[in-house]
Amino acid sequence: MATIDSRRYRVDPRGMVLRLPVVALSIGVLLAAAFPARAGDAPAAKVPLPPLTPKGVYRVLTQDDATSTSKCIGDPKTPLCAVETMMACWTRGSDDLCRIAMAVEKTPGFGTGGGGPNLIYRVVRSEILTDRKFPWRPARDRSWRLGGLTMHAGDIRIDTIDTDCWKGEISLAACEKAWSPVPRVFIVRRSGDRWVVVTWGEAYDPRD
Repeated sequence: MATIDSRRYRVDPRGMVLRLPVVALSIGVLLAAAFPARAGDAPAAKVPLPPLTPKGVYRVLTQDDATSTSKCIGDPKTPLCAVETMMACWTRGSDDLCRIAMAVEKTPGFGTGGGGPNLIYRVVRSEILTDRKFPWRPARDRSWRLGGLTMHAGDIRIDTIDTDCWKGEISLAACEKAWSPVPRVFIVRRSGDRWVVVTWGEAYDPRD
């Protein structure tokens, strides 16, 4: 279920599992041909899984690259770069970054509405999926993506938690005290020489 933040004036796409019927057809068509390769095609040792962020340490995402931790936003050369490109799309209100992260030809409409606050975030889980370790039932995504399963064994799972920074200062003290209670899961797949965000959503859903 999409979450509504009263401080924002739009639906927050960060918590969606991309199941909005309004965009089901258009996004399904856009993504149907976007993933010719699977992460499982590469040996596990060559998959650049991101390290987990230690407790007490955090990464920063702001409105510009100079003050953000990631130095590969807009260049999804690793699974984490693809995830951070997607996150920057939401934070900066730049739908073109969503287009890059999702490897679609047209802007998908998830980065509009003026963007959001700066974030601090942590990577709390990263692994290669097996058919026994999907974060939710693949059929859950069929309402928006037409044809086949959204997730495959061999895809990369990256979980993040974050907290918004509404004040100018970016620190644990200045930002909201509580981290997001449920990790946000990103499913990423290799496509040629880049990585693509296939789907995302909260790790827990009452329908599972």
